Amino acid sequence: MNQHRLEVYSDGIFAIAATLLILNFSLPLVSAGNNGQLMLRLIEQWPKAVVYLLSFGVIANYWRIHAAIFRYVKVVDHKTTMYNIMLLAMAAFVPYATNVAGTYPTLPAAAVLYSLVLLLAAIAGKAMAHHLITSNAYRGEAPIGARGADRRITVAIYVRVIGLVFAFFLPIVSYAIYWIMILYFVLGSELDVYSSAAEETVAV
Repeated sequence: MNQHRLEVYSDGIFAIAATLLILNFSLPLVSAGNNGQLMLRLIEQWPKAVVYLLSFGVIANYWRIHAAIFRYVKVVDHKTTMYNIMLLAMAAFVPYATNVAGTYPTLPAAAVLYSLVLLLAAIAGKAMAHHLITSNAYRGEAPIGARGADRRITVAIYVRVIGLVFAFFLPIVSYAIYWIMILYFVLGSELDVYSSAAEETVAV
């Protein structure tokens, strides 16, 4: 597998998944000229807006982590390709899970579905990152960005397991936990490090 093709294909899936999130919003149907009714219908969609922003942040972080992991990869093998496909399958499923969660935000079934998708994506990402680091895909020590991404994915798995547990009886708490994870990844500046190979292999 050519590394460039894998990255371009992955970027395309992430971009499409993020774009499809907006389709979860329906056009409000109101009487002509009734501004008050339109405003009410727009406000009623606030749960979808909250979950939309959350999911957009989730997919954006998938993209950042993916870029950090592959930035200095020299070899892409079969296992890497399969783990990547599993990650992309979950990323592509996020828009549907978001639609369900935004439509039924207080129902445990919706939160469980959403939580499972995020957890499975994190597991696939962890498997891929671990394989790249341990299989000498970088032809040397793994770069800062890849090691940082691997650590953050590990934390994400534990947190998403906790979120899944809460999803069964306190869905709102589950979503709040995922918002905290978004902030955690926003602070991950090492994910965006791009420098020479020599500088990149220096430990943080």
